[in-house]
Amino acid sequence: MPPGFIDTKALGTVLEKTWDKSMKERGGYPTWNGKFTKGVSENYKISLCTTCMDRLDDLKQTMPKNILDNINYPHVEFVLLDYNSKDGLDDWVRENLMEYIERRSLIYIRTEEPEFFDMSHSRNVAFLAASGDIVNNIDADGFCGKGYAEFINKCANEIPEKAIFAKSRQLLRGRMGLYRGEFIELLGGYSEELKAYGHDDADLLHRAWELGFIMMPFSRHGDFVGIIKQHVKHQEGNYEKPWWVTEGENRLLSYANVICKRLKANEGRVWGKAKLVKNFGEEIEVGVQG
Repeated sequence: MPPGFIDTKALGTVLEKTWDKSMKERGGYPTWNGKFTKGVSENYKISLCTTCMDRLDDLKQTMPKNILDNINYPHVEFVLLDYNSKDGLDDWVRENLMEYIERRSLIYIRTEEPEFFDMSHSRNVAFLAASGDIVNNIDADGFCGKGYAEFINKCANEIPEKAIFAKSRQLLRGRMGLYRGEFIELLGGYSEELKAYGHDDADLLHRAWELGFIMMPFSRHGDFVGIIKQHVKHQEGNYEKPWWVTEGENRLLSYANVICKRLKANEGRVWGKAKLVKNFGEEIEVGVQG
């Protein structure tokens, strides 16, 4: 090994096992049993948020279908963040999605600031630009399924606070939702200490568990976790470093923070900060002081 080399993967695995053992000793990972016991008495506004940098071919397949599959829920909002794409996303939205912008079902926001894709920052920007009671990420190459927003609302009526709406404990596939207020005030958003690709969803999930949140996995309740056939997990060209490098670094940092009970991210910094153009005309800025 070269001088100064740190095996982040090995160290991260050690910390992961340490934290996993601690959680099991404390009773395991708080998880909903999957049984509905309450009716729907409140209709939450749900923001389904997608961030995209140079994945137009994927988005052409997923975005129109996700909108059509959920537009019948009257309190749904779609948020699409163009994270400085160079592949014609802006023009495609103008030509194909203006109907939904005009109906105020879709918020299209674009930033020209980032050079490379950053999962934590991009998702923070989208969640801060959203106006829903619940903010939920849908990856650009993911199908959320028919009736997904309505199902999340049903889950929210079952557990109206400190709920994590996610596919499952593992293989989250970019599908993660929380109450927006708790995402900001309790969790401090996605950790922007974690750079580029890797472990961002898991970090948010683990910090939430440590703060007493309950996961509501939906993988057995419907077809809500589809992805395109040409799915590519690691988008080439959008990252400054190879994905496996940042994933290892992020895992190590995340588990160190969780074990040390640093559970609210981004303290002492402005996070989710971006200058945006909303719906092709309105200039807005987002960001939260941590």
